[in-house]
Amino acid sequence: MSQPPKLGVMMFATCTTMPLPRLAERVEALGFESLFLPEHPVIPERFESEYPGGGPLPDEYRMMVDPYVGLAAAAGATRRIRLGTSISLILERRPLLAAKAIATLDRVSHGRVVLGIGSGWLREEGDVFNVDWDRRGAQMREFVAAMKACWTDEVSSFNGRYVRFPEVIVEPKPVQRPHPPILIAGELALAAGRAAEWGNGWMPRYLWSTPEMVEDGRRRMEEAWRERGRDPSTIDITLFGCRRDRAEIARWADAGVTRILFVLPMEDEAGTVARLGRIAERVM
Repeated sequence: MSQPPKLGVMMFATCTTMPLPRLAERVEALGFESLFLPEHPVIPERFESEYPGGGPLPDEYRMMVDPYVGLAAAAGATRRIRLGTSISLILERRPLLAAKAIATLDRVSHGRVVLGIGSGWLREEGDVFNVDWDRRGAQMREFVAAMKACWTDEVSSFNGRYVRFPEVIVEPKPVQRPHPPILIAGELALAAGRAAEWGNGWMPRYLWSTPEMVEDGRRRMEEAWRERGRDPSTIDITLFGCRRDRAEIARWADAGVTRILFVLPMEDEAGTVARLGRIAERVM
């Protein structure tokens, strides 16, 4: 097996699940590397977009907490684990405010943020936030460029198609320089290329991926990294979901995965504690 991947958890945190400070403490105590939270700011009451998981939309999609606020609570209860989004729907946030929130989270966590981002699947939700759905890849690239300007320039300004602001001072700056790592979610054909161009890694989803697909994506990304004078050893491929099986984990590691997130369902605290213990026993 290649170098073992880092193992983290992702939870659909709601007001009825295990409180995030206690969840984060437990995740850290069991030896996991990271805790990730998803994002859907709103869910339209009616929509025609097809849920990628098949069937009706699970209740937790309508109930999840804001990931940045939730991760700030987790940061205060822990010292070591990385704190990430899987994924943040960055087009549903104003870049200036998002840049400030992410930098602040990186500050309060002492540089532990991992920013997983994507453009989403629910078109009707995007419409609420004026997402240019048919050009959302280009829009996301511009949003990220605007946030990078806020994170790296003493005085920031931006003049693009979707984002414009005059010279402004945006503080604080993130602890991680030049900024927290940015992982691009989505299918291989688009996301891996975007990651090579303006990200730090890729976030494929277990349900829609195979080790062969990830291996192909890793190879493409390494070539693109070298063409741009970047170090391919820094590529982060975080797999969203996986069976709790050491042999399965080894297959993904051999394909080039560097982190695996085990997905926790919405359940009460006792159920989550028991589930975390079972996962740790099987994979750690």
